[in-house]
Amino acid sequence: MINVAIDAAKQAGELALKYFKSQPKVSYKADKSPVTIADLEAEKLIRRIIRRKFPDHGIIGEEFGEEKPNAKYKWVIDPIDGTRDFVRKHPFWATFIAILENNNPIVGVAFYPVSGDLLCAKKGGGTFINNKKTRVSKTKKLDDAYITFGNLKRFMEKKTLDSLLNLIEKTRSGRNYGNFQLKLLLEGKVDIDIEPFGAIYDFATPCILVEEAGGKFTDFKGEKSLTTGNALLSNSLLHNQVLKILNSG
Repeated sequence: MINVAIDAAKQAGELALKYFKSQPKVSYKADKSPVTIADLEAEKLIRRIIRRKFPDHGIIGEEFGEEKPNAKYKWVIDPIDGTRDFVRKHPFWATFIAILENNNPIVGVAFYPVSGDLLCAKKGGGTFINNKKTRVSKTKKLDDAYITFGNLKRFMEKKTLDSLLNLIEKTRSGRNYGNFQLKLLLEGKVDIDIEPFGAIYDFATPCILVEEAGGKFTDFKGEKSLTTGNALLSNSLLHNQVLKILNSG
């Protein structure tokens, strides 16, 4: 399954990259998030590959919803994670594919078409970036930590901006690197990533990638959930310290 996921992510990513170079028209969904023909065509391609190889498996995709919801294995697709970056010609976007077994991630693939970077993991097999095994950092002290975070507007909407600012004040550095934040965390170049908003297709792939690299993935309450709507990813050593500050009011 991981080989099919890698192949599908690469094919869909390369398809999206062709559109990226030609500036496709942007439309907006009901929630005001952008969508382009690249998102739609890339997800259609991934779905065709999955159906051909694994016709009994379920699929959850950002653009076309869920099919076979009772299947043991479900493929979770975000054809372009970072469409806002995509439409403004920023390179910080990726194709995400995860596979769930009984709703728990067992495979995760992230392909960054602009840079050509491939991140992949399978349960019990570790995380690899471009075929080289990677591990999260060993930073233990918050005042030594580098922290990244998602859209500040989302923190404001969720009334968690004060907690984020409190956390940033206690760390060495706080910055936003778009969708490259996941790769930087997996490489040990940052120690904490806080995402205030997202769905299962945003979080399923990062969850397994981070865990297999020695890190930890939970929501803001410390529960391992892909559907709560937020996520804390860390090197594990700092996780409880961050949760305490995030929930300090």
